[in-house]
Order: sequence, then C-alpha cells, then structure tokens
Amino acid sequence: MEYNWQFSQKSRCSDEGKQACLNLVSELIALSKVARRNGLLSLVPFAEKSSSFLLRKGLHLVVDGVNPQVTREVLESYILSGDYSGKDLLERCIILEGVAAIQKGLHPKVVKEYLLSFLGEKSYAVFEDKFEDQNKDTLETYLQKLDDSDPPNTPPAETRLDAAIVKLKNEDLEKFLMEINTGDLAKALKGLGGQTQIRLFNNLSPKAAIALKDVLDDLDSIKESEMKEARDTALEILSDLGLID
Repeated sequence: MEYNWQFSQKSRCSDEGKQACLNLVSELIALSKVARRNGLLSLVPFAEKSSSFLLRKGLHLVVDGVNPQVTREVLESYILSGDYSGKDLLERCIILEGVAAIQKGLHPKVVKEYLLSFLGEKSYAVFEDKFEDQNKDTLETYLQKLDDSDPPNTPPAETRLDAAIVKLKNEDLEKFLMEINTGDLAKALKGLGGQTQIRLFNNLSPKAAIALKDVLDDLDSIKESEMKEARDTALEILSDLGLID
C-alpha cells in the first residue's frame, strides 16, 4: 500500500469513524504483547475467533510461518480487490500494518505509535484517555499485590540491593533512577522485595512507571543469572554515585 495524499483522501472519514478504529488498534497492541511474550503460535486462538476476516487471514498466515512479504501481498490484494474507502479502508490498512508489525516482532509501544499515526493527533489523545488509563489500573493492581504479599512489617529475603535502596533518601533514589536504563531496572526488580519495588515505582513519574511495568511484563522468563547481573549493575551505579560504599 502507498500511504500518500491520494490514500489520505480515499481513507478520509469522520472523527467518530476514527474513534471506532481505536478498539482495533488496542486489540492489535494486545496481540503484539501476546506474541512477544509467548511466541507467534500463541496467536492461534485469536486467529480462530476474530470477527474480522482480514485479521483472521493475517494471523493464520503469520502462525503458518508464511514469509512476511507474502503475508503483506496477500492482505494488500484482499484490500485492493474490495475497492474500499473511508473507515472501511482505514481499518483494513490498520490490520495490514498491525499484522506486519506483529510478524516483525516490533515492541508493542512501537506498534501503538505506528498504528495511531493513521488516525491523527486528536485520536491519539482519545486513545490515551480511553486505553492508557487501563495501563495505570494494571500498575496500581500490581503494586497492591506487592503490598499485600510483602507487608512493611515482614522483612523480605533481602538482597544487597534491597538493603541499599531502603537506606536511600528520595533525592538519592531519583539520581539512581536517572542513571539506570529501564531494561536493567526491570531485570533487577525481579526477585526484589515488594516494598523495595513499590518504593522504586513511587519515585518514577506516572509515565515512566507504566513504561517500566510494560518492560517487566515482557520478562516472564528470565534466568537468575540475568537478574543477578542486573542487580550488580544497579549496585555499581549506586557506588559510582557515591550512594553506597
């Protein structure tokens, strides 16, 4: 598909039509998370039950291991043969690009940005209000579970990093969080006490906290050696900042 001014004119639709596409974008983002976490074969149940012919077809091609270029060409042919316009064309192109992004293994955040670019700035803001709040609820639920499972009066099986973070002042903790990258921080969090994790999350901005939770969700299977390496990296940063001996 060529996304040029001609396409822009043919896919033009009302704000209501664009907002109706937001559920589709959310569904594709969710599918990208499932695929990254559990592999492409985990999409089989979704391919069977989707109400959209094009999405079912695309997911079946993906799980069957069809070459990505062939998958794109097949879906494009279905779209072009239908001579669609307006919302009908827009949603089918979103499916096409969503399936392509999933097959490439793109991060869900990249999938989100790309698909929402078809709908414009106003729709982006609506999506954030309607769907990003769900991410916030997910984070709050996660933190509540940590709090319930690791109450303040019950000391965790403390690591050296737990002990170091507990002693830090908030301003020092903020310095540390500015230095460590999100990937290392997420890996280091695995195995830390609940209260330590809560303190780290509470010292991040809301957007940064949600981003960290997203990365954490992608780490379902992680080796103990990777967690230890990340904790050692965190301790080195604390040492370089002069926050621990």
